[in-house]
Amino acid sequence: MELISSHCFGIGKIIHKRTRDTDNFFQYNAPYLSINLSNTINIHPFISLNRFNFFSIFYKQHGFRNKKKSLYDFAKNVAEKHNINFNSIQFICIPSIVGYSFNPISFYLYLDSKNKVKSIIYEVKNTFGDQVHYLTLNKFKDKEFKKNMYVSPFIEMDCTYKISSKNKRKDHFFCNINQFNLKKEQIFYASIDLNLKEITFYNFILFLILNIFGSVKTITLIHYQAIKLFFKKSKFFKYSNRIKDNLYLD
Repeated sequence: MELISSHCFGIGKIIHKRTRDTDNFFQYNAPYLSINLSNTINIHPFISLNRFNFFSIFYKQHGFRNKKKSLYDFAKNVAEKHNINFNSIQFICIPSIVGYSFNPISFYLYLDSKNKVKSIIYEVKNTFGDQVHYLTLNKFKDKEFKKNMYVSPFIEMDCTYKISSKNKRKDHFFCNINQFNLKKEQIFYASIDLNLKEITFYNFILFLILNIFGSVKTITLIHYQAIKLFFKKSKFFKYSNRIKDNLYLD
């Protein structure tokens, strides 16, 4: 799997599908940035790392979640602990837009000198402010992880994920997550399908205008779907345990 290593943007098509007790399906589009963390000088006048701008990526929201420690430092620290050799690191996320963001999932992709993906960190957040990382070191199809963080009030904790990532071209990224209960029955499916364009001054201004409310739309839709499931009387699982940021290996 080869990925473009320049600074890019794109619209991700996101799908959520519930497959047990209450059928529920929805999809929406969200704005994404793909930033080369190995070279973050002069990305674009309207994009900033760790300071306010129209589009921002704040250190306190990702990685170590420490405003003094960069995302590159976080990814490099993981690489050193797990012997990952890389040439550059591509970070894909929904950015903060005029100071606000919610990222259900972000991605750190380690690339070699030929821009082939060697390893991926999946950074998952819930609406309560918890964060967890899942690391896969080589093959990217059906990598299995135990669920380690409360995400939805309508899905229990005793589950496993199978996560797959692939692309059709170097300017494309696709990830899907299948969730299974203890009986190994599939209960949930989610995916993101993202086409990337290199950032230029003028094409990014249009992207900004069209997506100024992108992060607000994401969190609004998530809560709207939760309300629908509540009124459909889906089984409710109470949130009870905050977790520290952890990393889990496949």
